[in-house]
Amino acid sequence: MTIDPERQEDRFAAAILTATPSHVPGLTAVAARHFADLVGVSLAALDEPAVRALGGLRADADGAVPAARVWGTRRRLRPRDAGLVNAFAGHWHDFDDDETELAMAHVTVTAMTAAAVLGDADPHHSGQAVLDAYLVGTETAMRLGRLLNPNHYLRGWHATATLGIFAAAAAAGRTARLDPRRMRAALGIAASAAAGLRSTFGSAAKPLQVARAVEAGLFAVECAAAGLDAGTGNLFGPQGFVALAGGRLDDVARTVADFGRPWGFIAGGMTLKAHPCCTASHSAIACVLDLMRTHDVDPATIDRITCRVDPAVPSILTHERPTTPAEAKFSLPFALAIAAVRRRVGIAEFTDEALADPVVVALIDRVETVLDPDLPKGPSGISVAARVRLELTDGRSVVASRDHVPGSRGAPLDDAALADKFADCAAALHGEAQARTLFARLIGCPDEPSFSTLISALVPARGGETPHTSLTHEVST
Repeated sequence: MTIDPERQEDRFAAAILTATPSHVPGLTAVAARHFADLVGVSLAALDEPAVRALGGLRADADGAVPAARVWGTRRRLRPRDAGLVNAFAGHWHDFDDDETELAMAHVTVTAMTAAAVLGDADPHHSGQAVLDAYLVGTETAMRLGRLLNPNHYLRGWHATATLGIFAAAAAAGRTARLDPRRMRAALGIAASAAAGLRSTFGSAAKPLQVARAVEAGLFAVECAAAGLDAGTGNLFGPQGFVALAGGRLDDVARTVADFGRPWGFIAGGMTLKAHPCCTASHSAIACVLDLMRTHDVDPATIDRITCRVDPAVPSILTHERPTTPAEAKFSLPFALAIAAVRRRVGIAEFTDEALADPVVVALIDRVETVLDPDLPKGPSGISVAARVRLELTDGRSVVASRDHVPGSRGAPLDDAALADKFADCAAALHGEAQARTLFARLIGCPDEPSFSTLISALVPARGGETPHTSLTHEVST
């Protein structure tokens, strides 16, 4: 089927600018939960050496240009620099939300960060307007993901970055109120810069390429606003991004026409993560935690852990014997061993100390992965289900299964659980009581008349209740 790339790119840009997510009952409230979650995981990474190092590569904005905050600090940078640092922090722990069926990407860290830094730079943007832009950005990534995946992801592209640049450009273009011609130019400019490799998993380059996608998406909007163009066909042409990245051009017209019908944010695979590691391990982790608690298993009595997963999982969880905390986030044997030993899998479980625990190390060697092509699959064609068997030294075996990732539509995190996660992430900076107060305010984002004022609340008062004096209020330069 032959398509007219110029017409479809025009329609796509128009949909981004005119879609009305706020008219969909309940959608804004769900989006606010994901925004609050992103802020929490970003604050948890604020004092990480890598985040400080990246922040040190960007100069403070002078008073003559619009500026946005590094979240949780008083430091102001140019918006695209703030987008870079905030997105890097937001993806550092791999604790930000994930969309497993359409984009096959973490979509909030790109779309929301881009919308948020522009919303912070201009006090006239309301919380609702920023959330609308964020939802349009996530829909952009999911629409493109429908054309590209699973082939794009399975070939080794990191969709969080490759599709994230379009999510960021769409969200930023909507926030910046581009006209349709310039929105189309921004998408075309973004197409020329889309990149990201799954071979980076387990290294600092993974969150960095996501952060660069946000930076580049914001820069594409700046360029388009300044009058730069991108020609025709960069997105949907025969030599455009979708075609070259392994996508299906024959479905472009329908995919563009269906923008927001239904919204992928509520119809796709959006997942608020329960654990700070790759989503591909989460159903299996949940099985181990269920078995340890239900049967009160002593880790010393586990003879073998057998885990059945989708055949694609080994190409995602590539570090069977991790040597760094970053690699451990992409190691199924480590994830299951640490879950069995500690009965929890949080930020504190991905440390050098945990990697060196002799009980964990010994159990890693007793994890067996079995590839099961018959596990239930969704639209992505890759199953998120897991089946786990613990064989105990007394001859008994106990089994558990999960078809849905914790935090997904099939197994949602309730507000109390999400508030607990936020408090765990933000307490080091704000103290637990203030962190819970802040969470409630972030959930109320749609009612904020000035989004910038809401971002101001992320900075703890000097001399406030946090006892962690090593956490400064500025990223070092």
